[in-house]
Amino acid sequence: MALVVHEPLDEARWQHVLRPLRAVCLWLPEANETVNFGHPWFRAGRRVFAIFEVHDGEAGASFRAAPMEHEELLADPGITPTPYMRHHGWLTLRLGEPVEWDRVEALLLDSYRL
Repeated sequence: MALVVHEPLDEARWQHVLRPLRAVCLWLPEANETVNFGHPWFRAGRRVFAIFEVHDGEAGASFRAAPMEHEELLADPGITPTPYMRHHGWLTLRLGEPVEWDRVEALLLDSYRL
């Protein structure tokens, strides 16, 4: 497994993705945003349900998924296991253009409910 280096996030560069992602995450009850490893993490109370990261110049939203959904979700080439968190049931959806915000919202809502 390759070492993932967390670089400081250039928020200005990613506002076109980060602003709507925040809107999706922060409208949920008890949701809040913290910064860990230089990236926004979204929590419901103390439990993390979404993480915004950039790897190799590509934005992604990491989320938890039920184990029985992994196979189906990973059949989508835009979804990959999240480095260092895959063993906890985390996957990452690439947020390439155009972003399907309805899909992002559905995946993050499921993660929030877990």
